[in-house]
Amino acid sequence: MSKWLSLAGGLLGGYAFLKAPLDGTFLNGLNPIVDGVGLIAVLVFSGALIYTGVRDWFQR
Repeated sequence: MSKWLSLAGGLLGGYAFLKAPLDGTFLNGLNPIVDGVGLIAVLVFSGALIYTGVRDWFQR
């Protein structure tokens, strides 16, 4: 159960990185980097969730 929560938390964190409003702050220059990290996190954690779900489904 904790594996699923960790993966879902990582997915939620990646989504938060994508939606972080950095315009008008001193971090505005890092906006492309933060978006890239968020996109990679969303892709990795969603792929891991899909893989884990399919693997658990076939092990039953």
